[in-house]
Amino acid sequence: MQIHRFENGSYIIAERLQLGHNVQVGPHTTIRATECIIGDDVTIGAHNTFLVGQRLEIGALTTMGSHNSLTARTIRLGEYVFWDSHVTVGHGGKFSPDAHLTVGSYSMICARITLNTNHRIDIGEYVGIGEDVAVWTHGSFLPILDGFPADFGPVSIGHHVWLPARTTVLPNRRIGNNIVIGTNSLINKDLPDGCLAGGIPVKILRENVYPNENPARNTQLIKQVLHDYTELAAYKELKVNLHYNEEQQLISCNKVVFDLAAMQAHGAFTNTEEDFRDYLRRRGIKFYTGKPFSSILPEEYRHLLYPPNELL
Repeated sequence: MQIHRFENGSYIIAERLQLGHNVQVGPHTTIRATECIIGDDVTIGAHNTFLVGQRLEIGALTTMGSHNSLTARTIRLGEYVFWDSHVTVGHGGKFSPDAHLTVGSYSMICARITLNTNHRIDIGEYVGIGEDVAVWTHGSFLPILDGFPADFGPVSIGHHVWLPARTTVLPNRRIGNNIVIGTNSLINKDLPDGCLAGGIPVKILRENVYPNENPARNTQLIKQVLHDYTELAAYKELKVNLHYNEEQQLISCNKVVFDLAAMQAHGAFTNTEEDFRDYLRRRGIKFYTGKPFSSILPEEYRHLLYPPNELL
């Protein structure tokens, strides 16, 4: 058994450990796994507890908040996953043989989510799960011999899915690809690819909606995004020169070019261009450059955060 201790007292205990470059772990975090693989530039916050019977794998550039509790046989998080705080992986039946969790790359797990791994949960790439969502793989309490219901089984969520706040997913459900679900929905049946769904219980509101390519609409959306960011940059006191080449599908921010067709960015980034990249991310236009997303705090907040001795 290996043990890797961090300077702040946090530690990893594993039989096999592979730790990438620039891995940062906050205080009071413990990671226990038979096999632990953490990629480059991973950030894990404070007061997290991992107990993984077999393999824990966290992809590069994944960020995790604080006060998370994760228990399963295997947990695999892809690259660029954003995982917030106060998330529970486990709950009832978490020590079952089918306790597995997969979260695909570029996905977002917001705060106060429950992922019940009595059975496996598979979450695809580019999936956003909003705050206070619960995904259950078991549901029972009263005796089945008296006719009361019980349901056990895995949950599968495809790629490019938005599962917003306060939604509940029941066991034995499959959510397809390219799906948007309304807030506060109860998912008690399978959902087909490309649909818009919502309600308690969930209903399919429209079929074959997503993805939806519309160049004219997209041009107007890009122009609105640039207009809105110009206002934000002025508020942050940033110097930006924005230009949109509609024919070539290129956005330039100062000396950095964002190619919407190839979804690649080229040029010398400063904090200003990184702030613009993060703003695009918040609109779902995500350019992955091998660096974490970051934004600039407005000065009226930033000057309040100086240490007291620097203000004397």
